[in-house]
Amino acid sequence: MTRRHLPAALTLLVALALAATDAVDPVHALTLAAALLACRHAWKALDDGRQARWPAPPAEQRHGAREDVTDLGWAAFTRDGRVSTRVTRRVHALATHRLAAHGVHLDDPTHHHAAAQLLGADVLDGIRSRRPPTARTLHHWLDAIDHLTPDTQRTGRPRR
Repeated sequence: MTRRHLPAALTLLVALALAATDAVDPVHALTLAAALLACRHAWKALDDGRQARWPAPPAEQRHGAREDVTDLGWAAFTRDGRVSTRVTRRVHALATHRLAAHGVHLDDPTHHHAAAQLLGADVLDGIRSRRPPTARTLHHWLDAIDHLTPDTQRTGRPRR
């Protein structure tokens, strides 16, 4: 008998011993042996490390800003799915710059009404708050800031 057949032979011997001692009826003893052999076969069929693997990602550094964009993309969101403070600070600076072209200072309370007209009250309140926004809210903020071109009137609409 070869080593390959040893587990099957031992399982059948145990099943015969269970059936002979009336611990289990013969049908259930053979069913148990078949189930054990099937489990052993399934276990052996699992990946034993000889299967093909996905290739490792390249470790080379590419020229240009691709890595910076990737880093920024990974740094954009926190673990809970909110936008990180690094990104919200950058959006705040962008809004400050765009509003300054209209003579409006984002952090000046006396310019709150003018900034709310240009950006929208909800966008202004969100940008000025310390609460991290969701991705959808950030997209809304960026759309509002994007509409602030140098030729935008104080109503927030582009001139025609």
